[in-house]
Amino acid sequence: MAYVTPRKNKDGAVTSHQVKWRLGGRRDGPQQVELFDPDEAGLEAARTFRDAVNEASQQWPAGWVKGKGFIDEQAELEDERYRFRIFARASVENRTGIEEHYRQACLRELDRWIFPTFGECDVRSTEHFSSDTVRAWVRTLEQARVYKGQAPKRGEPKWRKMSPKTIRNLHGLLSSILQEAVTREPPLRTRNPCELTRLPRADDDGAEGSEDIEFLTPEEVEGVISCLELRSDQLLATIKYGTGMRWSEITCLAPVCLENWGAAKPSIRVKRAWKRDGHGGYYIGAPKTKRGRRSVRVSLTVVGAVDELGGGDQEQPDRLYFTGAQGQRLHYSTFYDRWQRAVRRAKAQGLLPLHKHPTPHDLRHSHAAVLISEGRGLTYVQRRLGHESIKTTSDTYGHLLPEADDDAMDAIERSLGRGSAGAGAVVVEEQTANRDRVYVVAFPGDHVEAFWNPDDASAVAEQWPLDHPEVDEGVQVQVLTTDWWRRQQTDGLKDVREGLPGRRQLWVGSALYMTDGAAFSTGADLEEVAARWAWEWEEHYDVAGAVAEVSHLPGPTMLTEAVVHGSDREQVVEAFARARGDALAICGRHPGIVREGRQGASAEGSS
Repeated sequence: MAYVTPRKNKDGAVTSHQVKWRLGGRRDGPQQVELFDPDEAGLEAARTFRDAVNEASQQWPAGWVKGKGFIDEQAELEDERYRFRIFARASVENRTGIEEHYRQACLRELDRWIFPTFGECDVRSTEHFSSDTVRAWVRTLEQARVYKGQAPKRGEPKWRKMSPKTIRNLHGLLSSILQEAVTREPPLRTRNPCELTRLPRADDDGAEGSEDIEFLTPEEVEGVISCLELRSDQLLATIKYGTGMRWSEITCLAPVCLENWGAAKPSIRVKRAWKRDGHGGYYIGAPKTKRGRRSVRVSLTVVGAVDELGGGDQEQPDRLYFTGAQGQRLHYSTFYDRWQRAVRRAKAQGLLPLHKHPTPHDLRHSHAAVLISEGRGLTYVQRRLGHESIKTTSDTYGHLLPEADDDAMDAIERSLGRGSAGAGAVVVEEQTANRDRVYVVAFPGDHVEAFWNPDDASAVAEQWPLDHPEVDEGVQVQVLTTDWWRRQQTDGLKDVREGLPGRRQLWVGSALYMTDGAAFSTGADLEEVAARWAWEWEEHYDVAGAVAEVSHLPGPTMLTEAVVHGSDREQVVEAFARARGDALAICGRHPGIVREGRQGASAEGSS
């Protein structure tokens, strides 16, 4: 039942009256809170709201928007199709190209986190759905307390703050539904109010219980594996580390997946994975993505582990190597508990540092780290791990690339932007007496960079396109003679690089608006501030703080652009919000409108 409680400061003075209740009246329902003024009028309003919550079966009363009150006291819509609860459900249920378990997950998130605030609102209303109401809702998510996994049978679960990633996912779900209202024919809304919401940073998660990637050394992996009690668990961890397979893939492993077994180059064909059926169950289907269906070459140790499990059993080709107690799917939680016991033993025996807290999935990350440390490129790692996009590989493991060269620590400092820009880039000609060729990287736009070390050239040629996904043109590495390069360049060999060039992270925001103020998407513009990498020869590399620019773009579409670059994320976020406001203020004064008006007047006069 909902109840009213005063909120007091350290002096005992009432600062507000709170109405608290568990959503739906369930013991495990999320805690809901609404605030009212500290005076007698606020107390009376709180009691009235409490009664409304109890009458609504511990749900938010119809027509009430958190922090705003009853926007529509009648709470009745002329057309029920536009009630957000109905519109959102239809939007999710009619989506194509998604798996059923994801559809059901979206519906659960709507019921738990979005409908309590917006369920009874009109999807067309600029009062119900505005930047203010969306920001107020995001603020409630930031204050929400959740727990991970299932609630324990006894005692209270371990509560923690909702992670920034979860908040961004929920905001993205709401935004996608409102965007559908914007793009409807005819449109139900002119703008998506979610566009201007400032969200918590996904890379700065201070929530209790959040997990970071742990990269384990081969010796640390061996130490944890040796502490696993069951031999089958040791073999599973060995194969997972040796192949980098996902949990859903490795627990589907069967003799039918083996290729060229017993030959010189054996491999495992990853073509099966456990999939959710959307109703609490699982079935064996195709891997996560198209690139997930792949062949993974395996080492002799992995071959030995598979053979110990039964190898290429021709009589039972679909027999799972790893199962639970009843011969069914091996649950991650079952293995996870045994893994954690092994981690504790490894730490007690000095086999694993105390500051590391690896999960079974970190075996996949550690597999990738070993490949990169041995000089394998991100494209190879992407294909081996089955990432659909190389951006995923770059975002997860790109920072490991410089560590592949233990002799280039000074270059790493420059690449991270902590050293002086361009330091070490100049090479005197006396040092090149015994060098007969240079390795030249040709970028789009006729820019070139020359290197003495072919590995440096390859690393730059591989990393630059990952930093510039919006550029379709490729990057090429050419091998040229020293004499030819000296003759072509004004400075001779002085511009040939001895190490990696400077590279630093910037924050970028860009938005386009049409003359009526509607957002215009090209697929390359950014809906919010995002991280981008800049190399020392590129524009904005030396920008400090934030630099904004708002301008009218030429062309028949008559677009107005807001662009912000800078090294300080907070300043860029603030500058981007101002720049978008400035762009909206002037988009209706695009010079193209004036020209069209003059041409129209001219044509009318001539007729």
